Amino acid sequence: MTFDHQRARELLDLADRDTAPFFTGRADEIERFRGALRAAGMKEEAVFRVYQGAPGCGKTSLLHYLRSNYATDGVMFVRIEDEHLASKTTLLERIRESAVEEGSTGRKLGAGRVQALGERLRMRNAGERLRNTIAARMASRVTIVTHMDEAQLLGTSERAGLVALHRDGLGLPVVCLWAGLSHTARRLGELGVSRLSRDAVANVGAMSEGECAESTRMMIDRLDAAGTDHEKRRVAEMAAGLSRGWPQHLNGAQTALCRELIRTVGVLSDVDPARVQRESDRDRHAYYEARLLDSVLALRPTFTCQVITKVRERPPTDELALRELCDEELARSGLGDNPHFDVTAEAFATALVEKGVVTVTLAGGCEIAIPSMADWAVDRLAA
Repeated sequence: MTFDHQRARELLDLADRDTAPFFTGRADEIERFRGALRAAGMKEEAVFRVYQGAPGCGKTSLLHYLRSNYATDGVMFVRIEDEHLASKTTLLERIRESAVEEGSTGRKLGAGRVQALGERLRMRNAGERLRNTIAARMASRVTIVTHMDEAQLLGTSERAGLVALHRDGLGLPVVCLWAGLSHTARRLGELGVSRLSRDAVANVGAMSEGECAESTRMMIDRLDAAGTDHEKRRVAEMAAGLSRGWPQHLNGAQTALCRELIRTVGVLSDVDPARVQRESDRDRHAYYEARLLDSVLALRPTFTCQVITKVRERPPTDELALRELCDEELARSGLGDNPHFDVTAEAFATALVEKGVVTVTLAGGCEIAIPSMADWAVDRLAA
């Protein structure tokens, strides 16, 4: 076999961190979704699934995977934005538009009576255009799967649509997927989505080293890289180690490896681990720096790193304790009395959570969202 140089270049040019072309793991999260599909036909209200976690943990790529693998003749995925949740009517209109789009592009949507969908959506005159475009393709019973990313940003203007989904449903089977940072479920609760089921919330975290290696091995095989099974396993395990178990960093490690394979024309024995590590580490450190941008965390990066190390050393039991820790560090560093650093402990603690530096656990405690970020903070303080 010949090394697939074109495919390797495509992977580098795509540079898409929102998809995972070599998806592995997430068995629990996938099974929660499968359970939601089974439950949707037995409930009047929508079935909620919340995938929450730190930035780069793979929430968005999980949504892409579910859509790519579970959009069938009986399941229609509908991406929604904030404006679609303004009311039940706007949400139904978005679903209708998506159905028309699916039919016009010939995607999988089913075969049967389109009139049934129009009736289920309770919309007058929804049928004519719909009937003309997908009359032969729409199943009489379709499960709608709505999905939204960055759901922690939902506000009061979206309350009406959320409550309609959660309490009343839409008159047809609906599964709602919400992806966001670790406080997403809490935010939904603040907007009226209470009493979520036991399986509704999944905290998405690190991958196992074996899963990271399996994903990398898939890439090596897809590119037809030349080497023995031992060499393939060794290189895959190297990339897995560089990822620290974090999907975002796995993407960076695989990108670095892909670039190195282009240099060696796919010969695994010629891969230079040091070159791969240097590029992977640069990518990882740049990602941590980017987490601080556009917030108070970037005003004094050294102070922010000090707080990160303290949170790892002494994880706060709740968000109040996190604010108290920030207050203590402000006082200790002298920034609390600095007129040029007009930031309260509450504002700093809030930024840590909202920027995904600190995650709030299901038990309410606080910890560093990406474990290896604390290592980076220690190294930055020592530099």
